[in-house]
Order: sequence, then structure tokens, then C-alpha cells
Amino acid sequence: MKRDSYKPLSGTSPLVYFLKLYIPMFIVVVGVAVTAAMLLQERHVREIQQSQKLHVLLEREVLEAEILAHVSDAVYLADLTALALANPAAKVSTEKILQGAYYFFSRSQGIYDQVRFLSPEGQELVRVNRNSRKPVLVPASKLQNKAERYYFTEGMKLKPGEVYISPFDLNVEHGKVERPLKPTLRFSSPVQDPRGGRAGLVVLNLLGARVLDRLRRMGQSTGSQNYLINREGWWLASPTPEMEWGFQLAERSGANMGVVFPQAWQDIASHTGGQFFTPNGLFTFQMVRVLNQAGELGSDLPHGKLDDLWWVVSRVPPETLVLPWRLPQIGLVLALLALLALLAWFVAVARSRRARAEKQMQDEQKRLEAVSNASQEAIAIVDSQDRVQFWNRAAESLFGYTRQEAMGRSLHEMVTSPEVRPKAMEGMALFAQAGQGPVLEGLRQLMAQRKDGSSFPAEIAVSAFRMDGHWFAGGNVRDISDRKQYERELKRLANTDGLTGVSNRRRFLELAEQEIVRAGRYGRPLSLLMLDLDHFKAVNDTHGHEVGDQVLKSFVQVCLSVLRQVDIFGRVGGEEFMAMLPETDQEGALGGAERLRAAVAGAAVKAGGVEVKYTVSIGAAVWREGMGLEELMNLSDQALYQAKEAGRDQVALAQEGTPPPGSGENS
Repeated sequence: MKRDSYKPLSGTSPLVYFLKLYIPMFIVVVGVAVTAAMLLQERHVREIQQSQKLHVLLEREVLEAEILAHVSDAVYLADLTALALANPAAKVSTEKILQGAYYFFSRSQGIYDQVRFLSPEGQELVRVNRNSRKPVLVPASKLQNKAERYYFTEGMKLKPGEVYISPFDLNVEHGKVERPLKPTLRFSSPVQDPRGGRAGLVVLNLLGARVLDRLRRMGQSTGSQNYLINREGWWLASPTPEMEWGFQLAERSGANMGVVFPQAWQDIASHTGGQFFTPNGLFTFQMVRVLNQAGELGSDLPHGKLDDLWWVVSRVPPETLVLPWRLPQIGLVLALLALLALLAWFVAVARSRRARAEKQMQDEQKRLEAVSNASQEAIAIVDSQDRVQFWNRAAESLFGYTRQEAMGRSLHEMVTSPEVRPKAMEGMALFAQAGQGPVLEGLRQLMAQRKDGSSFPAEIAVSAFRMDGHWFAGGNVRDISDRKQYERELKRLANTDGLTGVSNRRRFLELAEQEIVRAGRYGRPLSLLMLDLDHFKAVNDTHGHEVGDQVLKSFVQVCLSVLRQVDIFGRVGGEEFMAMLPETDQEGALGGAERLRAAVAGAAVKAGGVEVKYTVSIGAAVWREGMGLEELMNLSDQALYQAKEAGRDQVALAQEGTPPPGSGENS
């Protein structure tokens, strides 16, 4: 090779020209692609996180509500037993009365495997088993002594009105785990004798399979794996049944969360709720809180002893957290970069063909725009002066501005309302100087405005990049109106009764507490009505549950037509409803209750050519200063009992010193 044949690279050489042309293109394309991929992946994970938080929270609240209902059942049966012991019948033995009461309680509830009354020595005095979906009264010869069982010893330590909740375990008969497996949860509540001592213990054995099956089904519907775990890390519910009950089944002794997911279990066991990532996926969890134990969980919870801790846990596997089209997207970017490199090289080596090369670059720009136009989300790019530099077809559809109308205009003048526009422009001033601003801090939700002036909730993700010494911002915008509607619907379902559409028990009690606080603060009158449909069980037995549901719906419509808009109305039991009447004294409460009773008495439901009429008994109670919701409910319940005793289709007003309801029929 001759010495003079070597020439250093100059500014006009093909390689230098290629590098000057291709490197900025490479940075922009890779930057936009990486930023878009990161934002989409981040949004995907955030949506999963939000949905799992909501899912686990709802599951915990449903489980807590169900367990509290069984706590109420145990206290109710203990109070009923104490009442029977304190007021023995003249002609019927107390044992016969309790046997009948326990039998009908088991039949009406239909969810308890065993309903028992134990003496202070642990001997079963009354026991009703549920065999083949029917209650069976166990004869005296087969009653057992349970003095050594933990639920007896722990339950007898409590005060009347308190409840002991056992660990969730498999039922054991004669020292062996019962087959097929029978998950059981026991509720024990002491019975007070007439002299103030302990007359014995009420024990309810809840069939837990229904609770656990619901957790598994909910996991299938959300794409996650749902678990219920006790304080030792053992699975009580799992998508894989072979991993459950390892603390009682020797063949499953290795199936413990501390063994399978040690890192996750360490975090869950030390917190009451949260969400975190591990190599095994996204874990979301909430501790189930149902009893107030030594003030640990809040004074608003019922008192007693919970002998275990439970966590509702969901796990989203790692593969679910990754967008499935991630690899094809990388391939598309690489193909685009290769194509741009080829074009740049041709431009560099054929300066004389500049016009053709520019045409090719314009064609590639169109292809790039076609890719962005295929996106279902609005994509816009603005410069540091808020002028639109890019506007895809999805943006045209979302905001109503064509590309020709949008290009070069101020983005915030088009898509933000006049009230928030000054603050947005302040943010753009900061962005122009340093490429920073609040809008760049991850996903954000705000109200956006269309060309026609209508507003909609939007979710935006914005990133900044610098080119030719100036800052640019590229963002994705999506309309989340449907998601907001879905969230509102979830909230509505959590607060309303599915059959009648009025407030459910939890929501009614929440609103009623607020009214009591308001009445106490401003010294205003307040009344509570407790309504119970008369002989509703007979309607179901005679005409069927479908007609019974029609009666409940008709009853609710009648009540709503009589009650005021400010009144709070809800379904708190099967055929039991409550109405809280603000700004209503005794005279107003009795008048309103009588109007309700008369309106219901005049209503009817047609079923199969037969007109089904129904009536309601109403107990009214007037709030007094210093009275809590529970005391007010007890007074209205006592008044309801008086109305029932008076022959039904009656209105009764609670009086101070009114004795509590007896054990007679109240349906």
C-alpha cells in the first residue's frame, strides 16, 4: 500500500456523515421506544397492583363481615340460653326448650355443622348435628364430655357477651381427622346463670368450606392465586388443595409458606397489610381483624379472644406482570433501527442522490407515524413552549382536534380547562428550563377537555427528552371513564343489598353512626325504626323463595315511597330492615311508623294468579343524649318484640325499662 493512499476521515467522508446522521436518530428512536416500553410496563404493573389491593381489601372485608355475623350468632344463642335458664317454663323442661331452640336455630341457619350447649364441667347437654343437610338432635346417650378441648377451656375464661374464635382447622372425631376433610371454625360464648355465674358454654361449629371456596374462585376470576394463611404460615386455602392443612396432615407437613415463599412470609408475618415484590411475583395481603383483644385492633370491634391470626394473600406470578408483547416490540424497534441505518448509509455514500435519500427518510417518517397511529392511546409530543410537534390519530379521536388543527398550537389551551390552565403553564416554564415538572412523576390522573368542551377522566404518562439543545415532552393519554365507572360500581356493590338495592347492614350501620354523632353535636332529635315482615317464612314455604324475593322488593319500594329523602333505610337481615329518621322526635317517629305500617298493609304481590298480601311489625325508639347506636338498636328491637307480641301488623314505641325480647317466634 502506498503511503499517500491513506486519508484521514474528514467532515465530508461517508462514515462521518453517516455517524452525524444516524446517532441522533438512534438516540431518539431508542429513547422513545425504551421510554414507551417502560411507561407501558409500569402502567401494566400499577394497574395490577391497584386491582389486587382492591381485590384483597374486598375479600378481607367480606370475610370479616361473615365472621362477625357468626360472632353475633354465638352471642345471640348464649343470651337466648341464659334467658331460658332464668325463666323456666312451668310445663316444659328447660332441656326440652333448649333442644327445640337449638334445633330450629340449626335448621334456619343451615351453615353450622354442630350447635352445642356444654355444662360448666364440659359435658354436652344439647347437641344438634347437621347430617345430609338436615339438623339431627343427638340423643343423651351419645353426648360427650369436652372439658379437655381448647375451645371449652378458652371460652369459659371469657365474660358473657364475649366470643372465643378458634383456629381454622380440620374437624377431629375420636382423636382422628374426619374424612372427607371438614374445615371447621368454632365460636364459643359463655352463658350467664341467674346468679351471675357461668351456666355453661355455647359452641358453634361453622362449616368453613364455603368461605374457603369463595377465596379460591375469586383468585381464578382476577388471574391471581388466592391464599388464606394462619399465624404459623400454614395454608388454609390455596389454588392447590394438596398444600392445605399441613399442620394436621403429616403427608403435607412441608407445605408451609415459610418454606415455599420464605422471603414473602417474613414480610407478611410482621405486618397487618401491604404489597411487595419478590422473585416469586407480586404479593398483596391484609390481616383479618374481627375482635378487639386488649385494645390491639380498635375499640369499635366486638370483644373476645381470637386464638389465631389470618391473612388474605394474593400472588400474581412474575410472568403475569410482564406484558406479553414485549419481545415483538423489541424486534420492531431493532428492525426500524436497521432500516434507518441502511437509509443513512445510502445517504452518506450518495450525496448526489440527496433528494432521493430525503424522500426515503420522509417515507420512513410516515412509517414511524403509522406505528404510532396504530396505538390505541393518544400520543402527543410538545416542545418547551407547549407547541404540539406530534399528534397521532388516537389523539384526534380522543380530543376532537385534527392533526392540522393541533400542530403548532398550545397543548394546554386545547386539552385543559381554564381553571387549571395557569398552573399548567407554570409547570411548562419550569420544564423549558430544566426538563422537569410534576407531570413527569409517573402515572397521573386528571380531568381533560375535548374540543366540544366536555370533560373526561384521563390517565397520562409523560417523559422528557432533549434534542438539539431543547427539551421535548412525549406523553400517552388514555380515557379511564370506564375504569372509574367500574370502581364506582364496586363501591356500590360493597355498600348495597344485592336483592333490594338499598343499603346493606354494614353501610346502614356506618351511616347511622354518623347521624348519631351529628345529633349529639347539634342536639337534634333522632329516631330509629326496626321493621320485620310478619310470617315471612310462611310466604317462602307456601309460595317459594322467588315470590319471597318479590315480596321483599315490593316492601322496599313501599317503604321508599313513604320515607323522606333524608331518612336512611337499609336491609340488616333476611326480612329485617331499619330506618333512621333524622330531625324526628317521638311523635314524628310514631307517625312515620304508622304510615309505613298502613302503606305496607295495603300492598300486595301477584304470584301465579294469587294475590300475596303481607304486613310488617315496627319497633320505634327515640335517641337520647349519650346513647350509642347499639343501645338505640336494642331499644327498637325491644319495641319490635312488643309489636309482635301484640299480634303483629303493629307499631310499638320502646320505653325505658322495657324487658328484653323473649325466646318466642319473631318472624
